[in-house]
Amino acid sequence: MHNANLVVITEVRNVPPDIRPFVSFRADVEERTITDDELVAILVIDTTTSYIPVFLKDPPSMKDLEETLAKQDAKLTSEAKAALSRHIKMS
Repeated sequence: MHNANLVVITEVRNVPPDIRPFVSFRADVEERTITDDELVAILVIDTTTSYIPVFLKDPPSMKDLEETLAKQDAKLTSEAKAALSRHIKMS
């Protein structure tokens, strides 16, 4: 299983241009309209350039996020989980 590390929690407007397509793709998949001031957490899978955005406006539960990552053979690092737990329900 690969580790998913937290890169940053920031507003969409501050997401680096090379990561922005991942944010747009995730928004399309979730059929979500995003605004520049919306908070997003950016995760990266160890040893890859695979970024996983997590929108913090109406975020998934921590359990749902962990299940989504498990489907990609990944799990949150303890540091990422601690940081995200301030924004996401633990159930």
